[in-house]
Amino acid sequence: MKKGKILIIDDEEQLRSLVKRIVALEGFTVVEAPNLYDARKLLERSQIDVVLCESASFDFGSVERSHSQKVLRYTKGN
Repeated sequence: MKKGKILIIDDEEQLRSLVKRIVALEGFTVVEAPNLYDARKLLERSQIDVVLCESASFDFGSVERSHSQKVLRYTKGN
């Protein structure tokens, strides 16, 4: 049984793929976007429960205000 749908936004494909595999193993449905433009399209046409995004790359404020998803930001290490 799937727990919910998570959108992962990151411009680095390898990191996005890794996070997707980890989250999917926990039973979530995962969709991904390499940029904010693609993420907004997915948010408009899909029921997304949580958004994971890299905090330094995206100004997600307008999406946070216009959608009810919980947005979780992360920071990449050195």
